[in-house]
Amino acid sequence: MLMNKLLVICSVLLLSACANNNTQQNAFDSELYDGRPVETFNTDTAPTTEVEAIKRGDYALNSQNTDLALYEYIRSLEFENAEYKDKTLFTIGRIHQSRGNLALSEKAYLLALEANPNNIQVLQQLGSNYSKRGDVEQGASYFVRAINADQLRLASREKINQGDVTVDAINKLSSDTQSPALAYTGLGVLYDVKSKPDIAQAFYEHALNIEPNSSKALMNLGYSYYMNGDYESAKRYTLRAIEKDGNNEKAQNNLALIYLAQDDDQRALNVFMRFMGAPEALNNVGYFLMLQGKPEKAVAYLQQAIDKKPTYYKVANENLERALLEVRANSADLRVRTQ
Repeated sequence: MLMNKLLVICSVLLLSACANNNTQQNAFDSELYDGRPVETFNTDTAPTTEVEAIKRGDYALNSQNTDLALYEYIRSLEFENAEYKDKTLFTIGRIHQSRGNLALSEKAYLLALEANPNNIQVLQQLGSNYSKRGDVEQGASYFVRAINADQLRLASREKINQGDVTVDAINKLSSDTQSPALAYTGLGVLYDVKSKPDIAQAFYEHALNIEPNSSKALMNLGYSYYMNGDYESAKRYTLRAIEKDGNNEKAQNNLALIYLAQDDDQRALNVFMRFMGAPEALNNVGYFLMLQGKPEKAVAYLQQAIDKKPTYYKVANENLERALLEVRANSADLRVRTQ
């Protein structure tokens, strides 16, 4: 009789333990997790508060254990009336994005906006992601929302409207060191693409008010002036970008284009040769001279590129053929005009 009672008690305890384990697993059944089985984590006790779970996640993330970090961050979301839900979801999204899981990262970001529609970091990140994918209108809408949410944070009554942005409206916006510089720079790029340089430059200037040492904002502002034909301003901002980040090859490339536009071909060649070999640099000078409508000058550089690498420099040969065709076409056009 005693043995039967003990068996019943043991069975009840076993069933209870199984039920508890199942409850814990079911509670964690999250669509935001993508890692090794959670049963492999050595976590004997569950966190008792949201903050404790977040701290565990932070510790795991600092230790480069992203699977465990995700597990702990997701557990923090299970607490009723979680105070930091939107911030935690943003961190979850960033982890997935760093791992190349864009579907889960976007899902986390959108859930963060459900928790807090004015989370500036999330809005800015979505703006960047959509813009990089080529969905520029969606990207712009999130950038605008990030800036307007920042105005709320700063207790400013100003805001911008995506369909009716003006330089005056941009200049009235408030900002501090916590403001979304990437959103301002991103909108600058999008308005440059729309051939609205005044608006683009106002956005870049505001980004530089937030982050004066931003090589990216300086580079984009310089390129905007270059595209608008203001080569001196373009050179000034591009040189500042290179001063802030000497490894910025895009800025170096832009500087070479500016020198070519100013007919300073040798300086352009010297800039290209800082980060590529002589044949490639000579080919680049020739190619960009062609794009600038100077095929006669391009021919000499392309021939030098081929001389430097005659056996396999196919690109320079193709560019040389194109340059010679343009020279002949220009000569024929000149003869027709003078007849």
